Amino acid sequence: MSSIVRQPVFHPVSVVFLDDSPDFLYALRGLFPGAGTDRYFTSAAETLAFVASHEARQRARNPASGAAWSEFEKRGGNALGDDVMADAARFGDIAALVVDYEMPEMTGVEFLAAAKDVACTRILLTATADESHAVEAFNAGLIDFYVKKSDPAMTRKLRGAIDDAKRKFCARRGHIGVHGVGAIYANRLIADALHEVALRERIVEYYWRPEQNAVLTFDAVGNAGVFLAWDSHDWAAQCDVVADEGGPEALREEMAARRIMPVYWPNEAYRPGMSRVEFATPQPVPGLDDTHTSWTRIDDPGLAPGLITFATWRAGQGAPGEGAGLA
Repeated sequence: MSSIVRQPVFHPVSVVFLDDSPDFLYALRGLFPGAGTDRYFTSAAETLAFVASHEARQRARNPASGAAWSEFEKRGGNALGDDVMADAARFGDIAALVVDYEMPEMTGVEFLAAAKDVACTRILLTATADESHAVEAFNAGLIDFYVKKSDPAMTRKLRGAIDDAKRKFCARRGHIGVHGVGAIYANRLIADALHEVALRERIVEYYWRPEQNAVLTFDAVGNAGVFLAWDSHDWAAQCDVVADEGGPEALREEMAARRIMPVYWPNEAYRPGMSRVEFATPQPVPGLDDTHTSWTRIDDPGLAPGLITFATWRAGQGAPGEGAGLA
């Protein structure tokens, strides 16, 4: 497994819908309620102006090169990249553009070509007669996905494309773990396990935290939890820390037998004198030897000043622009 891996992150983001039919946009609003961050437009010119305002933020960046890498080498550590939780504007970022092909000002393909400088997924909605144009645009790399409005499965296909666009967009912003730290979280089976937990517990955002080598999760009202993934190396390291720090022998035995998975939050491992430790039942990951996950609710995430959750952002600022641009 690579010693340099992109770490898990997911949070609410915006989808921009453009269609010259207010009735169709109204239907889309009902089908895709999102998190209140989506935008709806009937005017291509207004939409282009809105999208252009995001160009500087959403140009592709590589924290593993240039000045960012140089600064990381000076500081050292086990992860590079900016902490996305410190960026309160992230919830308004555009993860996908969903655009109708047939519009009076310009075609959807022309619109998406004009909005090429914003790094996001481009989805074209077409009538049956317009499918050939969509295929040409897809082959030319102007769009990532297209859906026929007349397709009985349109809602399912569009929802799948939007969900995939949101996950891909957020994944590009995660910390990059180095020296093999947190490499287990890059495994597809671990990502699937985290996704299942998020669906079950109605988690709307999560972030790998380099200090704890764990994933911090939040639901829509800000309740926190911790997702852990340990392979055999992690289990051995955690057991060694308990032994080295003079921890209880019973704790070491329970961990060695994989009967409990301690959550040392806000620490990464056992520390002498810990008065309270949360415990979870390790869940084995099918297909991975001696690898387990757990998810545990916690009362206090211990966020540093300047870090903001979706619940805090929504309470302080609302969801600006929901339905803005919809005539």
